[in-house]
Amino acid sequence: MKKILILICSISIILGLLPTSPIDAATVNPKKLLEQKYPREIVTVSKSVDLNGDNKKEHLLITESGNFYLINSKGVIVLIDTNYYSDEEPTIHVLNISAKEKHVAVTLDYLPSNTELLVYKYQNGTLKKKLSVMGDVGIDISKPRVIMQFWKNYYPEGGWKTAVAIYKWNSKKDKYVSSGELPR
Repeated sequence: MKKILILICSISIILGLLPTSPIDAATVNPKKLLEQKYPREIVTVSKSVDLNGDNKKEHLLITESGNFYLINSKGVIVLIDTNYYSDEEPTIHVLNISAKEKHVAVTLDYLPSNTELLVYKYQNGTLKKKLSVMGDVGIDISKPRVIMQFWKNYYPEGGWKTAVAIYKWNSKKDKYVSSGELPR
C-alpha cells in the first residue's frame, strides 16, 4: 500500500511539472493575455494578422509605455522593441510581400513633418528588423514591396529640396535594397 501511495504521489508531482498545453492565441483576447503577464502595460494600438500563412493569427501590440510586443500563434509573448513614442499614435501596417510572407511596418510621427518607419519580417516566431528610416518630409508605402523616404537635402548656400530614397524588398538578399537619393 505504501508503494502505491508513493507511486501516485510521484506521478502527481511529475504531471504538475509538465508544461501545460499551449495557448491557442486565436481564441484569446491579446490585450487580456498581455495584461495577465504584464499588468502595468496599457495597450494603445493593436492589430491581428496571419503573418506566416499558417491560418493562425499573430497579434501586434504597442503599449502606452512605448513597448512593441508580438504574441505569436502559440500564445508566446515576445518583446520586439522599446521606445515607440511619437507625437501621434503609432500606426501598424502589414505589407503583403507574397502569399506566405508579410512584413510589419510601424510608423511613428513627430510634428511637424518627420516620420520614422521600422519594418520587420516574421522569422522563427518573432519579428526581425529589416529596415529603419526617418523621413523628415514623410514616408510613403506605395506598394507592398516599395517604400519611399522623402527627406530634406540641404543646399550649401541655404534652403533645401525634397529628395527621395526608394527601398524595395529583395527576397534573395533577404533585405530592402535602396536606390534614389539616399540620406547622408
